Amino acid sequence: MSQPGPSTFSAGTRQEQAQHRLPGSIAPLIFAACLTSTVTAVHYTNYGPLIPIMQSDLHINSAQAGLMSTLLFLGLAVAYLPAGALADRYGQRPVLIGSSTLIVLGSVLLPLIPNITWILLCRFITGIGAGGAFVAGAGVAAGMGKHAPLAQGLYGGSVQIGSGLGLLVTPLLYDWLGWRGAFLFWGLLGISAIIAWLLVTGGQEAHTPTKVDIKAGLRSPSVWTLGLSHLGTFGLGNAIAAWYAVYLVHQYGLTLGLAATLGSIALLSGMFFRPLGGILLARKIIGAIPLLRVGTIMGFAGVALLAIPLRFPPLAAAGMGLIAIGATIPYTSVFNEAAHLRGVGRGIAQGLVSIISSPTVLLGPPIIGFLFEHTGNFIFAFGSILIFSIIAITASFLAGPAVKRETTLGT
Repeated sequence: MSQPGPSTFSAGTRQEQAQHRLPGSIAPLIFAACLTSTVTAVHYTNYGPLIPIMQSDLHINSAQAGLMSTLLFLGLAVAYLPAGALADRYGQRPVLIGSSTLIVLGSVLLPLIPNITWILLCRFITGIGAGGAFVAGAGVAAGMGKHAPLAQGLYGGSVQIGSGLGLLVTPLLYDWLGWRGAFLFWGLLGISAIIAWLLVTGGQEAHTPTKVDIKAGLRSPSVWTLGLSHLGTFGLGNAIAAWYAVYLVHQYGLTLGLAATLGSIALLSGMFFRPLGGILLARKIIGAIPLLRVGTIMGFAGVALLAIPLRFPPLAAAGMGLIAIGATIPYTSVFNEAAHLRGVGRGIAQGLVSIISSPTVLLGPPIIGFLFEHTGNFIFAFGSILIFSIIAITASFLAGPAVKRETTLGT
């Protein structure tokens, strides 16, 4: 295992530098990070309301439509570790500029050819950019010293804003521009993130290159337990979110526009719960690991309620609400704890945690689509996701002792 001395010194130096920054110099960083996470996260859900239209135009089935999510998150998984290593080596800003450029490139190219193979390739490119931006942005938030819990919460909350806007605004864009124009609009919007990072040059900590030691991360029980816990929070929330509109249309006979609006409300509520998680941790109202356990249990309960084959609106509202809270409130717990592990670089730890949490978003959407296609209901489609939740709950209870042993700053 790598020697803890240099990594610990590096982490301590970064923290001291961050704590001496004035709030005025931190504000532009938080704004740029939140803008980036917003314009990145719209791609997590923007295809959801377009599934019925694209099925008709492209002659694809529900399982193939689910691959649009799978290829996006496969790109994220591929990018997490290299992006984390590059951020540790060269700093977050260059990674954020390059990643945002990839997001724009993939999204702008997607509508040029109405072919499912081409669309999946472009989603993969967009995913690579999104993965790099996600890890580097989380690193920026984690490097803000005493402001880190709030910054991480706001950063995570912006992901929810983006996901919610992807569901809420895409049907309107479709009415005005068609499905190809909707994808093009979201792609061009990503240029704003590139501009933000080109302009925000001050206020960042002086970057100290950190030794890239992937083996140390792979040997870390904390990395594994945090990542597997994240299966049932971030992973679960995004696997289910893309199907909210289809679920509400099928289960309650709503129009596509109304269904997408209601689904977006559930996602947008996360912009309050992720910062709330950071505030609770900053004020020491609850510990990071207990909050993580609460989130995984709530996620399980929410999916279980949606899988019940009853047409009872309060049941759906309760299920979506539990998922909204459970998938978002522990976000700061996961990424701040990963950033402070002894002997593992911040970018490597956060990248590995993100990779380990990827199976839910990689496998979940096509599994949901396949089972819905063959059963005509969401009992097994959503019920299958509970397997990931059970793994996450178990890991969250194992994470406490592991993190306590490996952290440099305490839980």
